[in-house]
Amino acid sequence: GTTQIHIVVLDANDNVPTFTQKLYIGRVLESAPAGCVVLRVVATDPDVGLNGDITYRFSQAVSESQLSFKIDTMSGEIRVTKPLDFENTQKYELSVLAIDGGGLSGMCNVVVEVLDVNDNSPEVVVSSFSSPLPENTEPGTLVALFAVRDRDSGVNGEISCALEDQLSFSLRPAYKNYYELVTATTLDRE
Repeated sequence: GTTQIHIVVLDANDNVPTFTQKLYIGRVLESAPAGCVVLRVVATDPDVGLNGDITYRFSQAVSESQLSFKIDTMSGEIRVTKPLDFENTQKYELSVLAIDGGGLSGMCNVVVEVLDVNDNSPEVVVSSFSSPLPENTEPGTLVALFAVRDRDSGVNGEISCALEDQLSFSLRPAYKNYYELVTATTLDRE
C-alpha cells in the first residue's frame, strides 16, 4: 500500500526588512505646507504573514512632535509637519526603521534638503550718518554709509540698490554690499 503524507512548512521569521535604497534624498521648498509629501521609503520582507508585515518609524529617540517631519507607519511616506526655514536649517538627516511583525528591523538614512525661496526682504543697516548738513555742502560729500543685506541665498539674495528720485543726492557702491549716499549738487535750502 501507499499513503500520502502532507508536510506543511511553516514560515520562520528568518528575513529582516530590506530597504530598496540605503540612502534616500528628498528636496522640499521651505514654503511647503504641512502635509506635503517629501518622499517615500520602501522596504520588503519575503517572510509571509505577520513576519512579512512592515511598519515604519523614525529611529531617533526624538519624539515626532519635535521633528519637522512625520512618517506614515504603513506607507513609508515622509511629510512636512511644521514650517521650514532654509535660513535656519538647510538639511535634515533622519534614520528610518522598517520593522516586521516578528520584531526584526532594517534601517536606511534619509536626507531632506530644504530649498530656498525668496521670503526675506532686503535690510538696510546704516553704519554712519552725517546730520545736519550745512546749506553750502559741496557735491560729493558723504552723507551716509550703509550696508544692504538679504538673508536669502543665491539669486534670491542678490541685491541692487538705487534711489527712486535723484533730488540732490546720488548713490555709489563702496564695497561689496556697502553703499555711500553723497550729495550730487550744492545744497540750497531756498
